[in-house]
Amino acid sequence: MENSFDCFLSATPTITELTEHVDVSTNWYTVGTMLDLDQKRLRSIEGQTSHNDAHKMIEMFNLWLATTPTASRRQVLEALRKKVVGENTLADKYEKHLKELHKAAYLDHISPSSEAVSILERNIESLNEALVSPVQVSQLLYCKRCISEATLDEMERMDQRRSLDDKKTILLTAVQETVASDYKKLKNITIVLSDVEETRDIANDMMTNYGKIPQDNDSTLVQLQGVVGDNEDRASDILRNNYSTLSQSITEPVHMAKLLHEEVISDEALSCVMSTRGSVSDSRAVLLKAVRDAVHSNYKHLELFVNVLRKFSETAHIGDTIFEEYRKYFNYCDNDVKESDIYFSKQKSMSASSESSLFDDNETDKHGNHKILFPRDMKKKFKEMRSKFGSTFFRVRRIFYSKKTALNIDEMKELIIDLFPDLKSQLSYKMTINEILNVVKRKCSIVDLSPLENLAFEFNIEEAEPIIKSFKEEAKDFCKSVSVSLCLGEELQAVATPSRLLCETVVFVFNWNPDKCTLQDIIDVLDELEPLHKCHIQIDKVGTGRSVVVTCYCPAECTGLLKSIVLEKIDALRIKELKEFIVGQDTVWDTTQDLLVQINDLKTALRDRDQKIMATETELAIFKEVSENRLKELEVLQIKLEESQCINAQNEDIINELKEKMSSLMKEVAEKENILNQIMKEREANTEKELASLKELSENRLQEVEQLKLKLDNNNIGEISETKDESSESDSDTSSNDDIYDNVNLQNEVQNDREVEWRQDNVQLIRPSADQCMEVISKLEDRHISIMLIRSSSESIQVLLPAILERSTIEILCILSSFLTREDILSFSSQLSINKSLKILSLAHDSISDDGVIALTQSLQCNETLQYLYLDYNPGITASSAQLLAELLLLNNALSYLDLHRTNIDTDGVMMLMESLKTNNTLRILGLDELHQGTCSTLPYYEHIKNRLDFVEQII
Repeated sequence: MENSFDCFLSATPTITELTEHVDVSTNWYTVGTMLDLDQKRLRSIEGQTSHNDAHKMIEMFNLWLATTPTASRRQVLEALRKKVVGENTLADKYEKHLKELHKAAYLDHISPSSEAVSILERNIESLNEALVSPVQVSQLLYCKRCISEATLDEMERMDQRRSLDDKKTILLTAVQETVASDYKKLKNITIVLSDVEETRDIANDMMTNYGKIPQDNDSTLVQLQGVVGDNEDRASDILRNNYSTLSQSITEPVHMAKLLHEEVISDEALSCVMSTRGSVSDSRAVLLKAVRDAVHSNYKHLELFVNVLRKFSETAHIGDTIFEEYRKYFNYCDNDVKESDIYFSKQKSMSASSESSLFDDNETDKHGNHKILFPRDMKKKFKEMRSKFGSTFFRVRRIFYSKKTALNIDEMKELIIDLFPDLKSQLSYKMTINEILNVVKRKCSIVDLSPLENLAFEFNIEEAEPIIKSFKEEAKDFCKSVSVSLCLGEELQAVATPSRLLCETVVFVFNWNPDKCTLQDIIDVLDELEPLHKCHIQIDKVGTGRSVVVTCYCPAECTGLLKSIVLEKIDALRIKELKEFIVGQDTVWDTTQDLLVQINDLKTALRDRDQKIMATETELAIFKEVSENRLKELEVLQIKLEESQCINAQNEDIINELKEKMSSLMKEVAEKENILNQIMKEREANTEKELASLKELSENRLQEVEQLKLKLDNNNIGEISETKDESSESDSDTSSNDDIYDNVNLQNEVQNDREVEWRQDNVQLIRPSADQCMEVISKLEDRHISIMLIRSSSESIQVLLPAILERSTIEILCILSSFLTREDILSFSSQLSINKSLKILSLAHDSISDDGVIALTQSLQCNETLQYLYLDYNPGITASSAQLLAELLLLNNALSYLDLHRTNIDTDGVMMLMESLKTNNTLRILGLDELHQGTCSTLPYYEHIKNRLDFVEQII
């Protein structure tokens, strides 16, 4: 007996007995170490923060059994009794259990459990040789509940260090444990193995021997049951029921993974699927494991998986099957009523009982190829309309069915696929007229039967025409009478539909009052986009805030076309007050883009104006200097002339002639000075012409002076000039320059006029007074989403900005050429910190310096909505600001654009910003001066961030 028990202790324990009788709780890591398990793999188990100690203990024992060929019960007992573990009491209890188990298993040789274990053990070696696809077999066994989730995880995990033999060992060990725990599972195991060609003969032999075992209905072993717990457990159980079919039907795992990416499976999972694309079975295994993990974390992911399964002909039927189970488990639209019930209840004038239960189901609705959705708890007219829809569809369905012998099923499917390509996979396995019409119904709505009408027309079902015509008239009146406010925020499908993929979700936001517009208004706007039917867009629901939000579905393959169509029609949609157009996570267009264009145009105009003024002022300075030099030369000529009059009186005739020429020259200079004044008045309109005139004037003067010098040299009397004419020249020159600067000052005075300009959705203030700011605050409406402030005083800033940032409608704030001190920014920092509407903030053109950036970055650390920050053309921003902005990027996860070009941030400052980009993943663009590009390109991580850097050429 002792020798027999000693042998029993040398045998490998089952995972069931270990988890039930060796519960070491928090001591699992120490026990694993005593069992000589790999420390790296133990630490990996320990790092699974989502699992508790019990789950980690099971994984540890699974790892030990899978990697230790000599694993035995004795090793467990010895490990428990080690001083460092100190589980002596637990070891005694386990040993007692083993003695009882040994007595039951080895002394009662005729027990069914022993016979089943014996049958399996006799065939283990043969199975080990025959298995060529252990992963696929494990998926089939998982569906039959013959192996655990943990075992399947090990089988589906792609680990290059794990060989095919390792996976066979893991699988066969798990199968042995299952049979030891419940011998009746041997039958399911043999059924699975008989479906695999390589193991079919072995399985048939095992099944024959299993049939000889006397069935013991009072088996003392507890049979494992499927877990029914929270929503995630229920959804996981549904997935498990269909796992076998999925493991054999999915043929495009990479394509599926891309559709599920981000919403269901992680970047890491997608990469793993992509890396195994050479083997469909491996890619499928990785994909299914990722889906299982996702459903464990959120049961709603199963709906998204169904949505993807329906897109492939090989898996569309599985998607339908899973969704039907899902609906039953979660009471998903559980009040669905057949058309016949709707029809007959209509004939009975809508009895009270029918009203209470009939119309809670949702229908996939469509009008003009745009699915309109209606809530389930609407008033009586909605119920009546739904009844009319059900009755009409039922009557037309009966007409189709009466002509089934004359209709060609394949032709019907071809027509529907031509109309709606996204239904191709769902039609692939439909074989009857009723099944096809059920798919068509998904493209109809309670206000439109166009898909059904098209089908009836193409197949000459004339009897359906008056029925559909009558329905269309009622539907049109209905849409015109129902305001949007009656159906806000409701899921409007009538045929139960799984959750949409984010990449197929389209949102139109209209700046409408929901009480003043109807469903027909929405339909009319979408119908104006004539090519939109090519995208098969369907409206899923209507919601509101200050606007009407229309959420739609568009097949993934059509979203690109939809974007181009909407952008082509954007002018017409803008007139219809479209506020935003979103596809998936991307805002394709919104009203802020128009305002951004206006801001950029204004900034460009200001920049061009500043450059022209700088160029003109430079030319004026040069001209002034040249004129002064010419004046000095004329004075020298005058002195020489006077001297020559005394010495060479005989040359009086020549002198008189030169005097006349000099006088004429002075008059010409005066005339040109007048021309110059005219040019200066128009310098902004024609700078190049102005500069050319200045150059010509300067060159003419130089030529005249040179001629005078030559004359004097030839006559030996020096340069000649008249004192009076010289004074005239001087006066003329001075007058000319004074006129120029008077004109500049005049223009500045014009530019400095106080002005408030009101536009449709924005307000522009130029040098506003405090009173004007107060007036603007009192007149602002919700439609004004943009404020532009130019050349403002500190007083006006402190009056205006705190008030407008307290509003929940301002989305754009643009401040130009208005220097904000630290105190100015502190005056509105608290409002900016908690503001939930501002998306764009521009403080450009000498509007902020390092002191202001300190206050600004502090207030933006907690802001969650600001996306665009423009700080360009601020020379007062230096490396000190760069450090603060880098810290901001580490704390703020909302900013997507930061413009810092034409500032005085040096190389050290830029390096601080580069470091922040290594951890900040939300900033899409950082604008810097081009001079920093060379330095940045030397960074070792430059390739990873270069697409996020925008180097702007400096204009000198």
